[in-house]
Amino acid sequence: MLDPRVRKRRQARRWGVVAIACAIAVGFVVGFALVFGGGDDGVRLPRAVGDCEPGPTTPGIDVSYHQDKINWKRVRADGKLFAFIRVSDGTTVPDPLFAKNWVGAKQAGLLRGAYQYFRPGESALAQADMLIKAVGTDRGELPPVIDVETDGGRSPAQIAERVRVWVARVRDRLGVEPIIYTGPEFWRERVGGADLTSQPLWIAHYTRPCPSVPEPWTRWTFWQHSDAGEVRGIDGPVDLDVFQGNYAELEEFARRSRLPRQASTLPPPRR
Repeated sequence: MLDPRVRKRRQARRWGVVAIACAIAVGFVVGFALVFGGGDDGVRLPRAVGDCEPGPTTPGIDVSYHQDKINWKRVRADGKLFAFIRVSDGTTVPDPLFAKNWVGAKQAGLLRGAYQYFRPGESALAQADMLIKAVGTDRGELPPVIDVETDGGRSPAQIAERVRVWVARVRDRLGVEPIIYTGPEFWRERVGGADLTSQPLWIAHYTRPCPSVPEPWTRWTFWQHSDAGEVRGIDGPVDLDVFQGNYAELEEFARRSRLPRQASTLPPPRR
């Protein structure tokens, strides 16, 4: 058995070492936060991080029927300024609440864009035509989105080609440059890092620092930074997004996304 006095001296030394280690750890965390921290839930971009540009962002959400009934006026009062609304999952699962959400978001004053969960195993043209028909004459204020996050058993080259077919169809019929939504690892590994940089990038990456941007893109336009957000007017979790820029820049982005034959039909931006 160890002498109690020796045990006490050893315990004192041990706790001294622990205290020093804790102090070093706290200092590291504080220092990291000062350098890389920034904003609540991405509402203001962190500074001094590789894939981010310092400056304001504009908050929004994306929804589907999974959010059930949405009180869009409360969503707008909660500070959300834009919404991407799902049209369908491929061609076989039309979103039953798309039309209601499309109208409700507009009435509440949010800028809207339609998105479609893309199934590479289905016809890219049929999926694009389904989105085109769903929006009809009310095309929304933001460009439509192809949500690329499943491979359907297709090769990277096949997925990339079918995404290009979808993009070309929507561009031709709606006169706008569509947005690509994807995750950094998925695009690198399952789409082979295909070059679709003519399309704006909406990146899904749930991280407090800045998101990883898959090459060959060099910047993101929209960032889905959480899939567990809380927003007034919605019961349960919802995806949270930001646009890289202020509200006036978001409106200008929407205008610049329109092809020349469509741009003249848009109203002037609100100030």
